[in-house]
Amino acid sequence: MPEPVEPEIMEDDVPDTTGREAQAAPAAAPRRRFGVVKVRDRQHVSLLLLAAATDGPANGYELIDLVRERSGGLFVLSLRPVIHELHRLVNNRLMQVTGHEGARRYSLTPLGERVLATRRREWEAFSHGLDSVLDASGDLDRRGTARVSPARAKGGVAAPR
Repeated sequence: MPEPVEPEIMEDDVPDTTGREAQAAPAAAPRRRFGVVKVRDRQHVSLLLLAAATDGPANGYELIDLVRERSGGLFVLSLRPVIHELHRLVNNRLMQVTGHEGARRYSLTPLGERVLATRRREWEAFSHGLDSVLDASGDLDRRGTARVSPARAKGGVAAPR
C-alpha cells in the first residue's frame, strides 16, 4: 500500500491573518513546484548564456530575461556574473560583440555554436546517466534491501541480501 503523500504548502495556501481583504490579482499565475534557482556556477551560467544567444544578438539584460522566460522563471541569473561570463565568452571567441560601449549586443560565433552543441550532448549524457542512477536507487525498498529488477532477474544475477 503506498504511503500517503503530504500536500505541498504553497504561498497561496496560507490563510491571511492580517484581517485585510485580498486584492484581486490581475491573472492567476501557474503554480510552480520548485522555487527560484540562482545559478552561480560559471559553467552553468556559460551554458545558459550560449543557449539564450541562439535567438540572435542581445544585450546582457535581454539574455538574462531569455533564460528566465525559457526556464519558466526557475533560473535567475545575476547581472555581475553574467557580465564576467560574457567577457570570458568573447575572449574565448565563443561570442562576438556588436554595437558600441553603451549598446553592446552579444551573439554566437560559429565556434560558439559548435561548443554549445557539444555541451548539449554532454549534458544529455550526464542527465541520462544521473536519471539511471536515481532510478536504480529507487529500487531500494523501505528496509534498505535491493529489489531485483526484471533485467537482473533475466540475467541470472542474484539479488543482494
